[in-house]
Amino acid sequence: MKFRTRLLILFLAITLVPLGLSFLSQRTSILYFGNKLAGETRSLLYDSAVTLLHSLVDDYDRILERDSAMALLALKNQAQAVECRLDADRPGPAAPLFFDADFATPQTQPDDMVATPKRLRPTADGRLQPIPVSFSQQVIFLVTGIQPRQVEDELARISTMSGVYQTLHAIQPELFLWQYTALESGIHSSYPGKNGYPADYDPRRRQWYRDAAAAGKPIQRLMTDLSTKRLILTLARPVYRHGNELAGVTALDIDYRQFFTDWQIPAEWADAVESMVLIYHGYTPDPARQLQVLLRNDRDARHSDWRLPVEEEYLTIPQEQLREIQQDFVAGRSAVRKVTYRGRQTLWAYGSRRGEDPFPLVIVPVERILSKAVTAENYVNRQIALGLKISAVLTVFVVVAVVLLAIVRARKVTDPVTRLAEAATRLATGDFDAKVDIRTADEFRNLGRIFNELGDSLKERERMKQSLALAKEIQQRLLPSSAPQLSGFDIAGKSLYCDETGGDYYDYIELESPAHKIGLSVGDVAGHGIGAALVMATARSALHTLANDHHSQVDMLIRALNHHLCRDTGDAHFMTLFYGVLNTEERSLDWVSAGHAPIFHYRDKQVEELVSSGIPLGIIADTDYAVSSTLFFNRGDILLVGTDGIWEAQNPAGEMFGTQRLTDILRQSAAEDAENILHQIVSSLNVFRGSQPQGDDVTLMVVKAV
Repeated sequence: MKFRTRLLILFLAITLVPLGLSFLSQRTSILYFGNKLAGETRSLLYDSAVTLLHSLVDDYDRILERDSAMALLALKNQAQAVECRLDADRPGPAAPLFFDADFATPQTQPDDMVATPKRLRPTADGRLQPIPVSFSQQVIFLVTGIQPRQVEDELARISTMSGVYQTLHAIQPELFLWQYTALESGIHSSYPGKNGYPADYDPRRRQWYRDAAAAGKPIQRLMTDLSTKRLILTLARPVYRHGNELAGVTALDIDYRQFFTDWQIPAEWADAVESMVLIYHGYTPDPARQLQVLLRNDRDARHSDWRLPVEEEYLTIPQEQLREIQQDFVAGRSAVRKVTYRGRQTLWAYGSRRGEDPFPLVIVPVERILSKAVTAENYVNRQIALGLKISAVLTVFVVVAVVLLAIVRARKVTDPVTRLAEAATRLATGDFDAKVDIRTADEFRNLGRIFNELGDSLKERERMKQSLALAKEIQQRLLPSSAPQLSGFDIAGKSLYCDETGGDYYDYIELESPAHKIGLSVGDVAGHGIGAALVMATARSALHTLANDHHSQVDMLIRALNHHLCRDTGDAHFMTLFYGVLNTEERSLDWVSAGHAPIFHYRDKQVEELVSSGIPLGIIADTDYAVSSTLFFNRGDILLVGTDGIWEAQNPAGEMFGTQRLTDILRQSAAEDAENILHQIVSSLNVFRGSQPQGDDVTLMVVKAV
């Protein structure tokens, strides 16, 4: 971005900041109080809705339980009355019978025929016409092909059912629509009496009849009523002769919308609430068919053909939310939960479930509950938008004035900046001798002077960078390029430095005599960087010189190396060192640890930590070092020597890697070769450290007996 542009921005900032602060202050205040009001309103509305729904659904649950129990009790009594009449030794005095044809004319129908607004039959032109019914008499319908004389005995037995129907109907006259019994012989008795049966009607082929007969127990089905063509809830129960011979099915139809008349939904939710009665099929493995809708308040009450079965409806919600609801069902408790339903957030309030009994469910969209809070938020947003418009008009005038001022004044300060930019371009391409001549008596002159000194500093930095790169290359060459091939042993080693150079060191030292021995060393100089790298190089050189002079006296070698480091490095640096001579014929290791610990020895799935046998090198010149007990290798034994950069590594939380993780990895990967064991440790360390940078050098050597 050009300086004159920045100057323009500066002028704009100086001018616009007061306006902006004033505007932001007002906007922040409005937003704060608006959001606080909206948030509190949301919380209050939500909590109130949950409390209200809990209360409502518990009330609905009791109402549903009451009505269901009443209907089932009426059905049970109706079935007992039919079975009692069928099992009697002989029929009692017969009552007058009215067949469906008798209801067709005033001369033959009962005297108490009355039309009620509850029972309406659709006409051909779509209008609803009341159905005349008799509340004193039942109607008898015989399936085509059945003559009265063929079923004379059963007709006499069933003729007195009118009184039973009438008594049971009086229990809940608004709830019960029709009561009827269909016998295997082809007799169909229905109350209240009416006409209108199709000639091909056979109740034995109806779904309610087949399902109840097959189940052998009470069932409930959503059906299309033969007379009113409305959706109804049918409760049916088989009836038996002598307790075991199927005689038929008795049933009652419920105008299920009556279930919902006592459900008092708040008026502000009414057009958005879904009220229904569910059955939970917990035994069904298909989650999509576990929540069956038995009754729905907003369901279309009409159906095109009573002969067709009503399609079953199921509710589908996300599986994790269904599991939470299932927990409530299993516990038998009512609850209010937030559920994603049909792509939006809703509150589900459901009653307690008892077995496979129906229970109520009320679904309210959360957006409808929070509509008042949304209205408040919209008001705040409109006020903010109005303030923005007013501020925008003022800002336009200010910006125009500032732009004109910036254009006039900018040129006086852009020329020095342009010269600085040109010189900086030359400097960026590697011309460290690039200079700029600025003679203004202001900050630009100081900037030019600082810039002219920058080239020399960059020259020096480039020379230092090249020196560090060379030092890194030299140090890497001091480390082994590959592990030696030894009879009976598999060896691997690796060093990872946290800077360009480091103080960690490992080596394989080939001894001149005897040929079946090799020196193994792992060291760690205190600190890291150039100083530590120089001490490491000094120690390596001395160790290679002394190794063959003391190949059978490990303790004397370490003593001589310590004396050498104390003389050459003074007390500025010290290092820990593990050194051992591996005898491949005897499969043994004589070793000394100068402050280097712990050392890990794996055998038979157990890991032993070997301790140091002396103090670090370079501290006290006249120090004796004792050889630790000779270590003998069995097949599968592993010796792991590392530096503290492994177990002291930290993750972003400040937790250390520790020796326990290291020994766990060693046990888990013990069956692998040495290189793979090393790789497992380094990989686990990198995963543990994560985004945390490496804070110390990491070196490790793995020796495995094979």
